[in-house]
Amino acid sequence: MNRPFPSTPDRSPLKGTPLLMLVGDVPEADTLGLRARLCRLSDTGSVPPRADLVLVRAADLDAADLSLFRSPALRDVPFIVFVNAGDADHAGALMEFEVAGFLPTDCALAEIEALVQRTLDRGGFGVADTSRSIDPRLEAIKREVERMTAAIAAMARETDALQPPPVSAGRIRAHIKARRLRETFFPAGLFADPAWDILLDLGAARREGRPVSVSSLCIAAAVPTTTALRWIKTMVDGGMLLRRADSTDARRAFIELAPATSETLDRCLEATFNVPGL
Repeated sequence: MNRPFPSTPDRSPLKGTPLLMLVGDVPEADTLGLRARLCRLSDTGSVPPRADLVLVRAADLDAADLSLFRSPALRDVPFIVFVNAGDADHAGALMEFEVAGFLPTDCALAEIEALVQRTLDRGGFGVADTSRSIDPRLEAIKREVERMTAAIAAMARETDALQPPPVSAGRIRAHIKARRLRETFFPAGLFADPAWDILLDLGAARREGRPVSVSSLCIAAAVPTTTALRWIKTMVDGGMLLRRADSTDARRAFIELAPATSETLDRCLEATFNVPGL
């Protein structure tokens, strides 16, 4: 991106130059600073009077940061989260906030700038463009989650009259294993279906009485960590999943099925696993 970030006089004290608040070792932060004012949380120890965008490296997040993020000054301020596979739990702790996107820490500068620009445009820096109002990947996932929710609900209604045997955690785990076996014969990306893998893992875990962390669920989704986080975030926002904070570690959260999703998934699995002839 060669042009500077556009300005809006109402938003920031210095002629509308966007203020980016950095938390942790944010990739390419100095380059972004050529086009915006930067405020490092570690330097101030407090939330600035006004921030237009928060960029967070999940690995550097601590409980004090989360507490500051809940201040009124950051209400509705979007976050961009940089995450590696080992930091997924910390990234999951940020799902209660307005996350504009998840990016891998080693992504290209152009991808960072593009997401920063889209997010600032949405907040009033630049001409409004509804086609770029949010991360296109999140928008696509949102549409797919809505489609999937409607399809599963329809299937559940059609099978209300059936009374097949209950589905056990062992049967679900066997089904998951069978899905992974496909990847020994075909390219792994050919069958990517993170939403279904997420639901299957949570369905089995519920029967086992086992809590599921965000990092564990990212592994179960069988897609890159940032892709899994986008799916989890969208499914939480859509009410399909519930996020529960870990009482022993504020930087960690557990994910579980919402009651309606759990009931519908049970019906769906009973119908799917008990199709005559299978």
